[in-house]
Amino acid sequence: MRALLLLLLTATLSAAGLKVGDPAPATRPESMLQGEAVKEFKKGEIYVFECWASWCGPCVASIPHLNELHQKLAKKGIVITGVNVWEAERDAASAQRAKDFLKGQGDKMSYRVALGGKAFIKDWLEAAGVNGIPHAFVVSEGKIAWAGHPAELTAELLGDILTGTPLAGNPLAVDTPARPKKAAPKVAVADAEIAKAQEKLDALSKAMARKDWAAAKKALPEAAGVLPPEERKDLIEMIEAQIAFANGDPTKAFAQIEKAGMEDFDDAETMNELAWELVTNASYTKFLNLPLAEKFAVQAVKLTKETHPDKLDTLARVRWLQGRKVEALEWQGKAVGAAATDPRMQKLLQKTLDAMRKGELPKATTPEEDDK
Repeated sequence: MRALLLLLLTATLSAAGLKVGDPAPATRPESMLQGEAVKEFKKGEIYVFECWASWCGPCVASIPHLNELHQKLAKKGIVITGVNVWEAERDAASAQRAKDFLKGQGDKMSYRVALGGKAFIKDWLEAAGVNGIPHAFVVSEGKIAWAGHPAELTAELLGDILTGTPLAGNPLAVDTPARPKKAAPKVAVADAEIAKAQEKLDALSKAMARKDWAAAKKALPEAAGVLPPEERKDLIEMIEAQIAFANGDPTKAFAQIEKAGMEDFDDAETMNELAWELVTNASYTKFLNLPLAEKFAVQAVKLTKETHPDKLDTLARVRWLQGRKVEALEWQGKAVGAAATDPRMQKLLQKTLDAMRKGELPKATTPEEDDK
């Protein structure tokens, strides 16, 4: 529950451009693994895009719940699509792992499943300021009707969206009408308390969106005060780290990244993704925490026994940035020798090796970007 609340808070407090009530992006998942693609949002139907990855424990834990909703509500006009993100777009090997995972689920994952692709990630997740999965978007009448952790999706909530019933109890819906006056008094009181709590969270969210750090610091105590003690502490640490990062001090942010990474230290995919982000994402590279990137990259290679080309490629890049260029060449050579199943990936690995031999570190790209 604690992790769930933090994910919800991340979505609520993100400096998001895409929010509840906005028109849904026109971008669709890149390709379907199972079921028909959603080409248009039809009147009288509700569409759920649930973002997941096979390496994500909470995502896997949400699958039975989503499958149950699909089996109960598909005939009533609820269309659920599980969209693989932050995995399959990395390389062919990662895409294959996602496909193998789906195959292994069988009837346990009977709803539609797709590979998101970079455009979907950009126009949905990044536009909404979402940096954690699982995360679901619910679309009704062509607009975002709800967004949050899929565990919070219920048949009742989806039914209310389908019928146009107000969602006063939904903390992630904005500008929601109050419940009908015939509701019980204690429900009205609860709704009023939710509204007050949401106002405090919104004040913090708006200050963060404006990058008004002084206002954010002022709003933080009241926003944190609406939460239980543990979540209050986590929210304060998260916001303080974001403010410090924006003001040029990455210490707290990197401490949070390391803490999160250590919780999944036995997951090679998570280790590799974190290491790759630390050395390629412009937000992090301006502060370049090479010891932390090395820690995650070495662990990813160790867990995969030096057989995954993408992990070897990441470690080679870390070693190069550390100035250990001889080692970097060795690791990049191993990446090429590991024989990526995707010819485009193999070509990109070789291109990186050739550049390193000339004394250059090429810009980090995906096989798709490299083809352009």
